[in-house]
Amino acid sequence: MTQPLTLQLEDALRQAAGADAAPVSLTIDYAKTGVGAGTGAGAVSARGWIERATRSLVFAQAEARTADGILAGAASGVFRRVNV
Repeated sequence: MTQPLTLQLEDALRQAAGADAAPVSLTIDYAKTGVGAGTGAGAVSARGWIERATRSLVFAQAEARTADGILAGAASGVFRRVNV
């Protein structure tokens, strides 16, 4: 069973931000209704990346797409680096 869209996006943000980062703010935008785990619409995969980082904060973005490239959702997050 695949994870729900929200968990996939959050996991992608956390992986991008790194193990030493704790979430401060997370925002999720849903792009298409009916797309995601458990809807029968097919698999969704998420990827995350760092937009910018300061000494103590990481600003990350993520997006989830279906196998045919349709955007299912996007997310942004701010993470505080714990070990600075």
